[in-house]
Amino acid sequence: MNLEAELQAGILAHSEGRLGDAARCYRRVLEADSNNADALHLMGVLSLMGGEAAFAESLARQAIAAAPDWFAPHVGLGNALQAQGRLEEAAACFQTGVSLHPQSAEAYSNLSSCLCALGRADQAADAAVNAIVIDGAMAEAHNNFGNALAALGSPSEAAEAYFKAIALKPDYSDAWYNLANAQMAAGELDEAVKLYRRAIELSPAPIKYYNLGNALLAAGRPAEAIDAFRTVLELEPGFVAAAVNLSSAYKDLERLDEAASILREYQVRAPDAPDLHWNLALVSLQAGQWADGWREYEWRWKMPTFAPFVRDLGRPLWQGEDLAGRSILVHAEQGFGDAIEFCRFLPLLADRGARVVFECRAGLTRLMSALDSRIEVVALGHPLPETDYYLPMMSLVHALGPSIDQVGRAGPYLSAPAGSADFSDIAGQAGLKVGIVWAGGESRRDNRVRSCRAIDMAPLAAIAECRLFSLQVGPQAGQAAELGDGVTDLSPRLADFADTAAAIAALDLVISVDTGVVHLAGAMAKPVWVLLSKPSNGFLWMQERSDSPWYPSARLFRQTQSGDWSELMERVEREIISRYLSARS
Repeated sequence: MNLEAELQAGILAHSEGRLGDAARCYRRVLEADSNNADALHLMGVLSLMGGEAAFAESLARQAIAAAPDWFAPHVGLGNALQAQGRLEEAAACFQTGVSLHPQSAEAYSNLSSCLCALGRADQAADAAVNAIVIDGAMAEAHNNFGNALAALGSPSEAAEAYFKAIALKPDYSDAWYNLANAQMAAGELDEAVKLYRRAIELSPAPIKYYNLGNALLAAGRPAEAIDAFRTVLELEPGFVAAAVNLSSAYKDLERLDEAASILREYQVRAPDAPDLHWNLALVSLQAGQWADGWREYEWRWKMPTFAPFVRDLGRPLWQGEDLAGRSILVHAEQGFGDAIEFCRFLPLLADRGARVVFECRAGLTRLMSALDSRIEVVALGHPLPETDYYLPMMSLVHALGPSIDQVGRAGPYLSAPAGSADFSDIAGQAGLKVGIVWAGGESRRDNRVRSCRAIDMAPLAAIAECRLFSLQVGPQAGQAAELGDGVTDLSPRLADFADTAAAIAALDLVISVDTGVVHLAGAMAKPVWVLLSKPSNGFLWMQERSDSPWYPSARLFRQTQSGDWSELMERVEREIISRYLSARS
């Protein structure tokens, strides 16, 4: 047998995609010459393509033993090791390949891929650039460069690299998929959906359907997202993250029973997966199932997204012990609105005989000083007094056990403290005085969905005898100018929530999207109309209700179509006229 001819026949079959024929040729060569480095290496490449990474590793090591100075089997070994998740070993193999053949674009490109997987994105970018300099037509090198740029936080530059990879290789599914990821990171959700679908057409995979579902969910298309997540679970039934996000899609459609069902089904499969418990908490609370909801809510501490809120306070967690004569620190763990909502429970701890210390963000300290004289308020970042116990604020309901019907019975529990800004100039004005807020803080994941624009409130500014006062603070406060003379911007007079409380006290009504101002108005028992997006991720607003057990003075206005604020504002306009102005006239 002519071994060289047999080897070349295998290489030709390999290049034409006749992998079975190629394997037979390589085997015949190895039967005649078991140390043939070419056949060992190429058989290893075939084995890896067939998913046999361990066998591919063995063949690559034999090829290296037969030809230690040949770069190709070192690269092949790196590929086999990377497929097994042994990234440090793989990177060392690619480095050897580069050292043996500095003009190998393949070695540099594969090194880039491995370094990126190791989290060394800057080195990965350098390796990809080296590959591109050697062979600018290598689509894989441009794709890997894009991955490195994406990891470095440059999605637009990453997208340019993926576009180049696709131009060189139009059927390159991974490049389409990575481009979709870059567009998703840039907030171009509809474009990301199109790109994910193209990547799936070229090469379906569970992860591609999963991210398609995520893009659809973020774009406010939960019904389509359900189809994507269902496909993931058909292909890979153990994909827990897909089950979690499937439940989120059901929740966004207010199909809470189905959301809870999928979460409970997967809790059997993965009882210690925190995402399953956390999402079940949100679903249960939105459905008004308090006992289950607050119990599951305690799983938040195992969620990666809650890592910034984890505190080592050097004292035991309160778990229901007698508080008479003892002291307890309660710390506000999340947003301003949560602190305002849950501070109503702090006096219940004092009622049990405890000395209560409440730590909160500086913007709340003056306001909270008026809550209860028995409660010591400390600003976040200031030294904390010693206490016997501590409790995170959002654990108060679980620890104290009030029913859903009891939470709104406290009446007004917050007011503007002495020394707050003076708004007597507003209180004395004629007409219906309405405070408005159109945007929440940027830190919340759903802020884009829950917020509207100032201009969306233009119909309210046009109502005769209705005077609007902007309570909006932060980067969006300047949008008040878009409403012209129809609104007075109070933001320069609002240093903190105590000043905002003083402004609210001077008004007749507050109309706001789901922000901390809503909670403050509700805590003051001021009439407040809450403008809720569809979906609304605020579990306390529950489902299909126009009232709130948390705030008896609140009225809820819900979008009928996702993203459509115009129809909602028309309803609000009609209600202002019929409820307030027609009675005055």
